[in-house]
Amino acid sequence: MADWFKGRKLSVNLPLYDGMAKRFDSREDLEQYYRRYGLNGLEVILAENSEKMNELVTPQMINGQHLFFHIFWMDWWKGNHSRLDQMFDTRQQWIEYYGSEDPSVLLDTYRRELAYAEKMDAEYVVFHVGEVTLEESFTYNFHYSDREVMEASMEIINTLLEEREYPFIFLVENLWWPGLNLKDTELTRWFLENMHTENKGIMLDTGHYMNSIGHICTEEEGVGCLMELADRFEKAGMLRWFKGVHLHQSLSGSYLQALYRGEITFCEKDFYARYQEAYANTCRIDEHRPFTTNRIMDFLKRIDPMYITFEFQQDSREAYEQRMAVQSRALGLVK
Repeated sequence: MADWFKGRKLSVNLPLYDGMAKRFDSREDLEQYYRRYGLNGLEVILAENSEKMNELVTPQMINGQHLFFHIFWMDWWKGNHSRLDQMFDTRQQWIEYYGSEDPSVLLDTYRRELAYAEKMDAEYVVFHVGEVTLEESFTYNFHYSDREVMEASMEIINTLLEEREYPFIFLVENLWWPGLNLKDTELTRWFLENMHTENKGIMLDTGHYMNSIGHICTEEEGVGCLMELADRFEKAGMLRWFKGVHLHQSLSGSYLQALYRGEITFCEKDFYARYQEAYANTCRIDEHRPFTTNRIMDFLKRIDPMYITFEFQQDSREAYEQRMAVQSRALGLVK
């Protein structure tokens, strides 16, 4: 199986911040961290301006970059201040949270991140297309539709892409919230065809897609739903759009079913307490487990991505390496 991976870019996700830098003794240590599991680079995300990480990470290590994202941003982008006032404790609080009352600062953030990707010779960037408020992540009573979130995301993406021609591939990632969730192939086609670049595609997050199905409890079910996804997109003539994969699995179907039944409730607290509660809920849904079965290779060969990223929880280096080892064995990258 290892021969199939030749020429492909195999990455591990790495948030760049000072705390992460403490896990590595040197550039050589960081490079060995992923190479010992058959991977050949990093997919980074700029968590903060970290001089320590800048000393460790070189352009030669970076395959791609995940762009910054807000979990809920639509009301800010659309100027729905009354809804923001309801979600936050005060108006000043949401202005501080977003960095400005003016949502155009979001475009400036993306411009800086795209400049970093270009400086570091990233081959691709990843943009989340999704939206969910803290309360909606429990109730599943969504204010915005998939199309509305995709239209607003397209405004941002096309504004950036019309400003200049970037050298990297612009990949959009699916979530299980409103937005790009890959359930509707024609809506997905509309979105991709209306992105103002030819250098584009999908970064399929396999765990996110399992979450969108809502009842996946076993690895067999998870691989099965991915094969059904491939069937749908092949029938629509759209398999070619899968340029990359965030490879992990989420088997939280029982928890999701309890959410759907209203058995897990969202407590009324101050904003940041609610934020922490929603974050914990999201981690229960989105488990980021490694695949253990080599059947996942059937799916990868089916969609034929150029970029494959291992994306697990970053609780510790030791735990992360254990997950990399499990999934690398399943793929035949290591014995």
